[in-house]
Amino acid sequence: MSGSASALRVHCSLLTLAAEAPLPTRLRLIAEAGFDGVQAVPPDAHTRAGFAEALAESGLEASGCCHLAEDDPAEPLFERAAEAAMTSLNAQVDGYWRDDDWQDARVAQLLDLSRQYGLPFFLETHRHRITQDIRRTIALVERHPALALCGDFSHYTVMSELRAPWPDEWREALHKLARRCGEIHTRLNDGQRVQAPLPLVGAAQRGEFFDLWHTAHAAWTGPRFLVTTELLPASLGYDPTDLRGRPIGDIWADSRSLLAAVRGGLRDRLPNAAAARGQ
Repeated sequence: MSGSASALRVHCSLLTLAAEAPLPTRLRLIAEAGFDGVQAVPPDAHTRAGFAEALAESGLEASGCCHLAEDDPAEPLFERAAEAAMTSLNAQVDGYWRDDDWQDARVAQLLDLSRQYGLPFFLETHRHRITQDIRRTIALVERHPALALCGDFSHYTVMSELRAPWPDEWREALHKLARRCGEIHTRLNDGQRVQAPLPLVGAAQRGEFFDLWHTAHAAWTGPRFLVTTELLPASLGYDPTDLRGRPIGDIWADSRSLLAAVRGGLRDRLPNAAAARGQ
């Protein structure tokens, strides 16, 4: 990925690796694979010291992720992320069925906390959250010029059943949102399920996603642009399984492949999206 003055940092979700393994082991594997950091829920007061020690031993940096229910106070998560010296915080925020005034107040609160704690904040595009609807999310970011997104476009492509070549109006809307992203989650799908193993996603569909990620990085003017390989396990309902409940594919191998693709400038797109559209 190139075309931007922003430094590219690539993190791996801690959830990608089996939770049964000790934290230092998981962080060591992420570091040895070549990632710059790990993304995790900000540790609480009881786990902060152990998290900090394991992180220091690994040499990784950390970014935060969280989910905010409608009635959840947001400040404790900002406080926990700041105490853990995390580089940023993204959040899935509930409240889709609330009106615009409620959503605007919630976003204003999150932006105030971001400034108060000196912590970059990215609102994640996610199903069942205030960013559920593409058109409404575009309106939300237009009302809040300071709001930056964490673009997980896999949610939108599966909701809209987008398969390459994507219809122009859908592609244009997604690229409009991509230009407001300071972080992306590199999950791919075939338009039918949120997360698909990489070998099952065709080159033209990969190209559409890669184009979105390029747009996001090129448009971002902040000092750092964050890419997170957030491939989640079957235990969370993401990684597909066969009839015997065995995972199809390998999310750890796919995470390392995505890291290589991002580091290589996302050139693995033959035929690319433009070629698939006959351009």
